[in-house]
Amino acid sequence: MQYQLISPEDHLDFGFGITAETYYNSAEFMNKGRAEIQAVQLVEMPINFLYRHSIELALKSLIVIFHKKLAIPYEKDSCDSKKPKILSQGKWRPLYSCHWIDELYRYWKDELLLKNIDKLESLVEKGDWKEYEDITKAIPIIAKYDKQSSFFRYPVTENTSLDLEKFTMKKVDVETLFKTLEDRDSTEEKKKGKGAKVILALKNEDNEIVKAYEQQKELLTELSDSLKKVAHYFYCIHIMTRMTLCNGN
Repeated sequence: MQYQLISPEDHLDFGFGITAETYYNSAEFMNKGRAEIQAVQLVEMPINFLYRHSIELALKSLIVIFHKKLAIPYEKDSCDSKKPKILSQGKWRPLYSCHWIDELYRYWKDELLLKNIDKLESLVEKGDWKEYEDITKAIPIIAKYDKQSSFFRYPVTENTSLDLEKFTMKKVDVETLFKTLEDRDSTEEKKKGKGAKVILALKNEDNEIVKAYEQQKELLTELSDSLKKVAHYFYCIHIMTRMTLCNGN
C-alpha cells in the first residue's frame, strides 16, 4: 500500500484517508486499554471522539477519491480541484469545513456510490460497491448526538440535555441513593463483592447529606456501538478503495 509510505502532501485525497486510519487505530488502542487509563470519569469521550473523527475523515477521503477516479466535477470546478465540495441541502459547500456526519455519508452514498456502481465495477474487477443497511441505520444514531463533531470534544455543547448523558458521575436524589444502597446491601452481587461503584455524598454544616453523585459504568452504549461499527466499516472500505480503485496509491 504505497499511500501509507508517502507524504500526505502527495496523496490524491490530500491525506484524509491516512489520517483516518491513524485516528481509527488510536481509538482501537485506547478502547482495548481503557482499564489502564487513569481517570474516574469521561474515559469514553476521547475514545468515541477518535472513532467519530476517523469516520468523518474516511468519508472525506472517499468523496475526493470518487470525484477524481470517476471524473465527477464539483459543480463548475474540476474533479481535480484542490478545493473539494459537497452538495448538501441543495447547496455546494466546502468539504473542508463540513463536519455534518449524516450529510457527508448521504452525499457519498447517494450521489457517488449508488449512482456509479456500474462504472465502479467496470473500472475494477474486485470491490465491495454496495450499501450496507446496518451502517445506514447507524448514521442517524451518531448524528443525533454528534452531528458536528463537538459532542465528544467538549464537556458542554448547545444541547445541554444530551450533554448530561455523557457524564459518568450523575447527580442522584438523596432519598433515591439511600434506597439504592439498601437494595444493594441485600443483593447477591454485594455478597459476592461484585458491582462496586464510586459514590460521593456531600454534607451541609448540620451533617446532613444534601447532594450525591453516583458513577455510571454503562454510558451511551448504542452510540458507542454504532461508532465502533461505522468506524470499522469505513476503515475497511477506505483501504479496499485504495487497493482497488487507486491501485495502492
